[in-house]
Amino acid sequence: MNKQNIWHTLLITFVILTLGAIIKELSKPEEIRTWHGRVWFVPYDFRKPTLERFKETYWNLYEKHVLVPVIFGLGWTLNFYSLFENLGLIQWIDQSEENFLMPNKRMKEILAPHK
Repeated sequence: MNKQNIWHTLLITFVILTLGAIIKELSKPEEIRTWHGRVWFVPYDFRKPTLERFKETYWNLYEKHVLVPVIFGLGWTLNFYSLFENLGLIQWIDQSEENFLMPNKRMKEILAPHK
């Protein structure tokens, strides 16, 4: 197979999967359409992207998978936090809620009554 045939095959596959996802959503009653899910095994999401979902997709501290569903469209994308963590470039610091909410040493000094 030459490069042109491979690109045509990928394009046709992408179009078929996209149409499958759209048909799947349109076949549901309007009140239960979510516009995100899976068509066969491929994830899709046709909802309007938001900043919150953007952060949850591309920099999700709680998702250990490197490949995650795209924020808009069909397929997968990278969770860069998980990728960098797996490469050893960053490290998750496990903080308890109590430690997170407690003021640090400098804040305690500022908040302490003056003598």
